[in-house]
Amino acid sequence: MRVGTKELKNRLSHYLRAVRAGEAVEVTDRGFVIAEIRSASDVGRHDAALVVLERQGLATLGRGKVRDVGPVRRKKKRLVSAMVLEDRR
Repeated sequence: MRVGTKELKNRLSHYLRAVRAGEAVEVTDRGFVIAEIRSASDVGRHDAALVVLERQGLATLGRGKVRDVGPVRRKKKRLVSAMVLEDRR
Protein backbone atom coordinates (compact mmCIF):
# COMPACT_ATOMS: atom_id res chain seq x y z
CA MET A 1 0.00 0.00 0.00
CA ARG A 2 1.33 3.47 -0.88
CA VAL A 3 0.34 6.71 0.77
CA GLY A 4 1.49 10.30 0.56
CA THR A 5 2.76 12.13 3.62
CA LYS A 6 -0.28 14.40 3.87
CA GLU A 7 -2.71 11.46 3.62
CA LEU A 8 -0.67 9.50 6.18
CA LYS A 9 -0.80 12.41 8.61
CA ASN A 10 -4.53 12.85 8.17
CA ARG A 11 -5.41 9.15 8.51
CA LEU A 12 -2.55 7.77 10.62
CA SER A 13 -4.78 5.50 12.73
CA HIS A 14 -6.18 3.86 9.59
CA TYR A 15 -2.72 3.08 8.23
CA LEU A 16 -1.45 1.84 11.60
CA ARG A 17 -4.38 -0.61 11.69
CA ALA A 18 -3.30 -1.84 8.25
CA VAL A 19 0.26 -2.30 9.51
CA ARG A 20 -1.02 -4.15 12.56
CA ALA A 21 -2.93 -6.45 10.17
CA GLY A 22 0.37 -7.32 8.47
CA GLU A 23 0.43 -4.92 5.55
CA ALA A 24 3.46 -2.76 4.74
CA VAL A 25 2.82 0.92 4.03
CA GLU A 26 5.15 2.80 1.69
CA VAL A 27 5.25 6.53 2.40
CA THR A 28 5.77 8.79 -0.61
CA ASP A 29 6.82 12.39 -0.99
CA ARG A 30 6.13 13.93 -4.39
CA GLY A 31 5.73 10.45 -5.86
CA PHE A 32 8.99 9.00 -4.51
CA VAL A 33 9.02 6.36 -1.78
CA ILE A 34 10.86 7.80 1.22
CA ALA A 35 9.95 5.36 3.98
CA GLU A 36 8.26 2.09 4.72
CA ILE A 37 6.20 1.28 7.79
CA ARG A 38 6.06 -2.38 8.80
CA SER A 39 5.01 -4.33 11.83
CA ALA A 40 7.67 -4.62 14.51
CA SER A 41 7.39 -8.41 14.22
CA ASP A 42 8.75 -8.14 10.63
CA VAL A 43 12.09 -6.80 11.86
CA GLY A 44 13.70 -10.24 12.12
CA ARG A 45 13.18 -10.80 8.40
CA HIS A 46 15.18 -7.69 7.59
CA ASP A 47 18.25 -9.00 9.41
CA ALA A 48 18.79 -11.57 6.65
CA ALA A 49 18.46 -8.84 4.01
CA LEU A 50 21.12 -6.77 5.79
CA VAL A 51 23.50 -9.73 5.78
CA VAL A 52 22.99 -10.13 2.02
CA LEU A 53 23.69 -6.41 1.49
CA GLU A 54 26.85 -6.69 3.58
CA ARG A 55 28.08 -9.64 1.49
CA GLN A 56 27.52 -7.57 -1.64
CA GLY A 57 29.56 -4.74 -0.15
CA LEU A 58 26.59 -2.37 -0.07
CA ALA A 59 26.27 -2.13 3.72
CA THR A 60 28.37 -2.49 6.83
CA LEU A 61 26.81 -3.99 9.92
CA GLY A 62 27.66 -2.43 13.26
CA ARG A 63 29.90 -4.50 15.47
CA GLY A 64 30.65 -2.35 18.49
CA LYS A 65 28.70 -0.75 21.23
CA VAL A 66 28.06 2.93 21.63
CA ARG A 67 30.20 3.07 24.74
CA ASP A 68 33.18 1.91 22.62
CA VAL A 69 33.16 5.28 20.86
CA GLY A 70 35.28 7.90 22.56
CA PRO A 71 35.04 11.66 22.43
CA VAL A 72 36.41 13.55 19.43
CA ARG A 73 39.65 15.31 20.22
CA ARG A 74 39.94 18.84 18.91
CA LYS A 75 43.26 20.05 17.55
CA LYS A 76 44.50 23.55 18.31
CA LYS A 77 41.34 24.47 20.26
CA ARG A 78 39.35 24.86 17.01
CA LEU A 79 35.61 25.25 17.27
CA VAL A 80 33.61 22.13 16.44
CA SER A 81 31.34 24.23 14.20
CA ALA A 82 34.39 25.31 12.17
CA MET A 83 35.49 21.69 11.78
CA VAL A 84 32.00 20.69 10.57
CA LEU A 85 31.96 23.48 8.01
CA GLU A 86 35.40 22.48 6.80
CA ASP A 87 34.34 18.85 6.50
CA ARG A 88 31.36 19.83 4.33
CA ARG A 89 33.60 21.33 1.64
